[in-house]
Amino acid sequence: MNDKKEQYILSVDVGTTGGRSIIFDLEGQIIASSYQEYECLYPSPTFVEQNADDWWLVTKTTINTVLKKSKVKTSNIVSLSVTNQRETIVPVNEDGNPLSKAIVWQDRRTIQECNDIKEKIGSSKIYELTGLTVDPYFSSSKILWMKKNWKKAFDKAHKFMLVHDFIQMKFTDEYVTDFSNASRTMLFDLNNLSWSNKILNALDIPKEKLPTPLPSGKKIGGLTKSAAKETNLPEGLLIVAGGGDQQCAAIGVGVTRKGRVKATTGTGTFLLAFLENSLRDKKRRVLCSCHAIPGKYVYEASIFTTGSILRWFRDNFSSAEKSIAQNLKLDSYDLLGMQAESIKPGSEGVMVLPHFVGAGAPHWNPNARGLIFGLGLGHTRNHLIRAIMEATCYEIRTNLHVFRELGVKLNELRITGGASRNSTWNQIEADICKMPVIKGQVEEATALGAAILAGVGAGVYKDIDAAAQQMVIIEDKKKPIPENVKIYDQYFEIYSSLYETIKKGNLYGKLTNIK
Repeated sequence: MNDKKEQYILSVDVGTTGGRSIIFDLEGQIIASSYQEYECLYPSPTFVEQNADDWWLVTKTTINTVLKKSKVKTSNIVSLSVTNQRETIVPVNEDGNPLSKAIVWQDRRTIQECNDIKEKIGSSKIYELTGLTVDPYFSSSKILWMKKNWKKAFDKAHKFMLVHDFIQMKFTDEYVTDFSNASRTMLFDLNNLSWSNKILNALDIPKEKLPTPLPSGKKIGGLTKSAAKETNLPEGLLIVAGGGDQQCAAIGVGVTRKGRVKATTGTGTFLLAFLENSLRDKKRRVLCSCHAIPGKYVYEASIFTTGSILRWFRDNFSSAEKSIAQNLKLDSYDLLGMQAESIKPGSEGVMVLPHFVGAGAPHWNPNARGLIFGLGLGHTRNHLIRAIMEATCYEIRTNLHVFRELGVKLNELRITGGASRNSTWNQIEADICKMPVIKGQVEEATALGAAILAGVGAGVYKDIDAAAQQMVIIEDKKKPIPENVKIYDQYFEIYSSLYETIKKGNLYGKLTNIK
């Protein structure tokens, strides 16, 4: 074995809009990175599809690019692992070739299939078995839709594969998934860590059409000769089972023990709280899934629109800032952050309800819409910028309260995603959530999490927590400012009442019903 200073790990992250390959050293530092986008297809407004072959093409291209950029000897790469956009599904034949387009997690075509699942099994039973709510988001309804509308592809399917499964099959010729991804299909029994016979029988989906589920971090096999030729990696390179993007991001910021919760804020915000056991919320406000740490679980809360609202504001009301930022060689979001910093905590009474495309956890209200409340003539656009940032943090606090109500101990919030670059936003998050907010040095926490799994699978580290201790480097920590906390406590009470008052008056429903 090479000296540890000369050992590296390759991480492949196949996301929603593109794929990246990153080479890490054993201290968690990025040696080289390569990213490339692929196309999303929209056959109708609610349909979202991708070509699975594009995932493999981008994976090969970025691996080749990153090897050239890094100049790392391929013999010094000890292992490789994959992380991915979750829930997206594609049928493949016995040779591993796609039989149709992949249906992406964002796709909403399967409302009728979801109604069928509710009728045949029931929402309560689905939540009890899988930890999920019945929604087009998850993979099972997509498979049912294929069965009805792409019957030839369904019948000929050797396996239905998630993105992670497809790429790892291309590397190894093995048809496997991992627990963290399988637990997002709405077909996986969290209590037994196996495909649910009850659900599969009720939906008439043959179990043999699903890949074999394995714990994350487990060895799958060696890189095949053909894959080695296409990627320029050594034949036999150890391939280790990876995990879903959100679970890997949690590992990549050190959510590997009790008391820690992760918030990834990009377009939306995904909160994951570490759990020792598989738990349920009787009110079904938050979901439960397998962590990418074998034997551990996460409570998960999805907030649909957070960072996307700041982008909406920038694109519609900040054209001047976009050009000024370019001239000053600043990111336009940095400039927005500077403007928000000039406003007092609480935005002098301006509040935003951020439910621009409906409310996710804990409300799960598709009819909810955005609201700007408390405007006065003395308010400026800077007040609105800060109010948008505060709204995101109010929603996070709302879900953290649910986690606590369910008995989860929370000591610190670990953040990742594009919003974490903004120091002002991070301080607002600490003040509103009344918790230390910790940011890792590596922004690509999802890829880092997959690298940690690869390192553990290769035996470089004792376990995932030990690997995270070594590879997750803390860059910044924001502590709550007591005087700001007092102000935000008062505003949060009003914020919480706003949503409930509108909902009780059925104003969202009335608005939706106007044709």
